[in-house]
Amino acid sequence: MPQLRIKNGPEQGKIYPLTDELVQLGREGPVRVADQMASRQHAEVFAIGDMYFIRDLGSRNGTYLNDERLPADDQSLLRMGDLVRIGSTQLVFEESSPRRYDEPEFTSGEEDIGTPVEVSLDTAVGGAEEPGGAGDSAHFSVLYDVARAVSAAFDMKSLMQKVCDIALGATPADAVFVFVYDGGKLEPVAHARRVERSELKISSTIIRRSLQHNRALLVSDALLDKRFSASSSVVMKGIRSVICAPLTAREHLGGVLYLHTTSVEKAFTDDHLRLVTGIALQAAVAIEAMRAYESSRRQLMSVFRTLIRAHETASPTAQPGHSDRVRACAAAIATALEVPPAEAQVAELAALLHEIGKIGAPEGAFQREQSRCDYATLGAQMLRSIEGLEDVAAAVEAHLERLDGTGGPRQLVGHQIPRSARIVALADEFERRLGPLDGPPSSEAIKQALMSLNEEAGAAFDEEVFNGLVVALRTGALRHG
Repeated sequence: MPQLRIKNGPEQGKIYPLTDELVQLGREGPVRVADQMASRQHAEVFAIGDMYFIRDLGSRNGTYLNDERLPADDQSLLRMGDLVRIGSTQLVFEESSPRRYDEPEFTSGEEDIGTPVEVSLDTAVGGAEEPGGAGDSAHFSVLYDVARAVSAAFDMKSLMQKVCDIALGATPADAVFVFVYDGGKLEPVAHARRVERSELKISSTIIRRSLQHNRALLVSDALLDKRFSASSSVVMKGIRSVICAPLTAREHLGGVLYLHTTSVEKAFTDDHLRLVTGIALQAAVAIEAMRAYESSRRQLMSVFRTLIRAHETASPTAQPGHSDRVRACAAAIATALEVPPAEAQVAELAALLHEIGKIGAPEGAFQREQSRCDYATLGAQMLRSIEGLEDVAAAVEAHLERLDGTGGPRQLVGHQIPRSARIVALADEFERRLGPLDGPPSSEAIKQALMSLNEEAGAAFDEEVFNGLVVALRTGALRHG
């Protein structure tokens, strides 16, 4: 939910959720601005669908958006992070972000964790029972589930979520987290828990020790363990039983798998430690494989971007940078719509290559009405000759189609058009309506492009995709200017 937050002044920090379609700002408005320079009814913020605009109401001292004075009675598009200034008071337009209970908080300082049980990463993952026993069978079943998840996963987040779900079901854990290194810092990428909306402290000491020695650790039943004093920070934080296993493959440390339980009756055992170690090993191998895949994908994208850039530079009619801007726009829309990663990558690559069919063609070859869609067909034919790009080819071929059947080359209607193509279609048209760019487009140009596309949403263009574009602009996932 978008909101306005007062950044400075006597009411600093006060938040006004934008729950109504129109909200007035001023000394007497619903958004109260306690500033001598503010008029009683100074400005207003209003919504059109998912778009939010601000308009000055003819105030004496004016309304400023990012330090530019708004023209009287003219509306300007608001994007996340924009600063609205009335007098000396600044308000921030932002997305509300209440504290989420699934975001763990690390403990600070050193904790007394006694002498935990340790398992090296080359230790067998079988249970304590004799080979062929019930414990071994259960462990093999769990590890098979992990292996199957690894083989089916396409992106790290969804895979790690499956790993968390499997670990939660196979152990008495109250909560399971996966932390992965990102830019040298451990970041949570997935979690699973039995009880929602309960806060959880993550022991930084346990994680640090596990990573330092590259060993899986078990700290069991700290509240009853005589090694811990009554004032021990582990006891004070309520950590009864923890398993922490590093995610290591090919001597590369990718993160940790962290399990926690507060139940005395369900404390972890050595058997659970061995099982979690096995899960962590498989997850680590999957992380390495996905990173290698992502590296290859980036290299392929770089090659295509260089090819397209060379074409746009050489062509007297092409707009330099157009295809790359369409790529960035399509990627931002896919993110806003939470499109599955595989489909999002298809849309991004198709957006970059949507004009590849023009390479090598004579200038003006596709300007006639009867041949205007030919470059999409030619581009699709080129891409179908590359193994693995069949879905990208289909999106390129269909990006000139329109929901009402007025597009081409096949006059597809509605959901006959692949969603990836609908994303590329809107991204391409949005960038075209911004016009030739020598620099960042103005807020006015963005507003006019959105307003014109809004009139065609649901007819020529996919309404859901249009809303995704608006959200991407509003949240800053797509930055223009």
